[in-house]
Amino acid sequence: MSRRFGAWPTEAASPRVLAVLAAGLVPWLVVPYEGGVSLTFSVALVAPETLSVTSVYHYVFVYTRDIPRALLAWPIATLLYGTGVVSATLARVDREDRRVTAGLFALAAFDVCYAAIGFSSARAGVFAIPLGSAFLALAAWTSRP
Repeated sequence: MSRRFGAWPTEAASPRVLAVLAAGLVPWLVVPYEGGVSLTFSVALVAPETLSVTSVYHYVFVYTRDIPRALLAWPIATLLYGTGVVSATLARVDREDRRVTAGLFALAAFDVCYAAIGFSSARAGVFAIPLGSAFLALAAWTSRP
């Protein structure tokens, strides 16, 4: 069955769409500290106690030059997730390879776990919880062929 170019499927809120959106909206890392918690979302670090927000761009290029490689896992996961979203939107024009999309989300999930290890090893006594990896894995699962 062929769709014409640009036609939208009738299932706008399919489980796959919800899984991909949820993967981008939930905190990827929850980092508890002595004085509170830090939340790492797909595009920004947020400290709820002080209401400070640091974007991925500022994290990589402004504030944290010469950081350990393990701490660059979060920006790479963001890049993988964004590429996966672009790949998933290609389904709208029948140009998506679902294996690529699922692979990008799965790699992002592994990278979030690696980021949790990096954040945990950078500070003694701090254990980052990779909450986003479960949602990214779900996005990968729903994107599989």
